[in-house]
Amino acid sequence: MIPENIYWYGQYEGFESRSQRRLMNDLGVDEAAAETILRLRRQVIELQSHTHQLEAELTAQYDDQHTRLSRYRETYYEAHWIELGFQE
Repeated sequence: MIPENIYWYGQYEGFESRSQRRLMNDLGVDEAAAETILRLRRQVIELQSHTHQLEAELTAQYDDQHTRLSRYRETYYEAHWIELGFQE
């Protein structure tokens, strides 16, 4: 006997249609609610992806700024030492 919570899906049936059917059958939501749930899920996934992309861009900008600041400091200290050498 096959347990009730095991689902058999067709080879070409998409994830969303399976998810929609499970929402309707298991949780008893109607078709419109299932579509809304899946649409909101897609939006959350898109927002998470966008957030990860922005975090990567900010990290790259921070690293670039930190590198430029380090070079500026090196140049400043070298120029300062040269200037002190000329003052003696």
